[in-house]
Amino acid sequence: MKHRTSYVHLALFMLPLCGVVVVGGCKFGHRDPGSTAVDSGSSTASNLDAEKYYQQLLHQHGENFSACVKEVEVKLNEAPMPSGSVAEQPKQLNVLIALDASGSMNGSVGGGKKIEVAREAIARFVGSLPKESKVGLIVFGHRGSNREPDKSISCAGIETVYEIRPLDQALFQRSVESFRPTGYTPIAGALEHSSKALSAFVNEANRNLIYVVTDGIETCGGDPVAVARSMHGSSIKALINVIGFDVDNAAQRQLRAVAEAGGGSFYVAQNAGELNKAFDDSLQQHRSWFTNVQNQNRVWTAFTNASNAFWVCITNKMNKEAITIQNALNAVPPHDPKYQYVDDAGKRLRERHDQIEAWKKGFIDNLDNRKDLTIDQLKQELAKVAPE
Repeated sequence: MKHRTSYVHLALFMLPLCGVVVVGGCKFGHRDPGSTAVDSGSSTASNLDAEKYYQQLLHQHGENFSACVKEVEVKLNEAPMPSGSVAEQPKQLNVLIALDASGSMNGSVGGGKKIEVAREAIARFVGSLPKESKVGLIVFGHRGSNREPDKSISCAGIETVYEIRPLDQALFQRSVESFRPTGYTPIAGALEHSSKALSAFVNEANRNLIYVVTDGIETCGGDPVAVARSMHGSSIKALINVIGFDVDNAAQRQLRAVAEAGGGSFYVAQNAGELNKAFDDSLQQHRSWFTNVQNQNRVWTAFTNASNAFWVCITNKMNKEAITIQNALNAVPPHDPKYQYVDDAGKRLRERHDQIEAWKKGFIDNLDNRKDLTIDQLKQELAKVAPE
């Protein structure tokens, strides 16, 4: 999580020029660089006395940086946090549907033509997914015809009609209506095409689901079981669900094997109502995935707000402390015994703020690698660099 430099240092650069030791545009220490230095003999303060004076300044004018942790706690309360830890970056849920558009999908079932029923059910299903999801649509068997001379054309006829992206309902609807069923059933080829479509979503930040909706078995000579097994074990780690739509017992056996090899589930639907129910049942089965995506995004938003509030709070307190202590140092007259400690106090304050600034920047820069950090640990680390 990165912050722009102008955002980080804005307040620091607004500090007035005022002394010898520079912190963010303001100088800490002696008010008058041209004044006569105090004799370095008996009048030079011991380190112990200088430290005592500096601690007195912090006690009177120092800021309570641990109060910034409260900003984190308040913001994190806006979303549930597991065991007080910071949020894990949410998984991206990608749902890819591979729809059979072979010639047999022109047939009818209860509810209308199979292809029309499937279009409506799929559009309904993607509309019910979490809004953070990305969806895609592949069709197969919509090229050539179901005659032998056109078989090679049909078996190669696999197309992504809606690229994996956030759902645009109107565009998706146009995409799902942009083809007509006509040819063979290359299920293995459709899975291989799906694998390529998901190749950009292979890291741990993604969860990939595939739904194959078909009314028949593989008719292009491929081995969909082997392809499904390979995909599930690959870096894509896809779960492959299969919905057998108006299929006989033999087709059910093959399609069930595809789903099992792909780590997913097999559903049977004989009409419009059962197809919608198959999608609904799948939603229930994967509800933990879908709910987790929604919860993680709420948590991540709250965590982002919390880290921003923490950053601003630390910066503001540093600036306020710098101005207040500098004003106190400026107010010390030359005849005051404490005058000899002014430059040393300014140097110590600069070192304090340099440590806080370095820790703050490192904390934000490395936050993604510290997902197990707790509020208590945050308080302890801050106490080390900015003791009260």
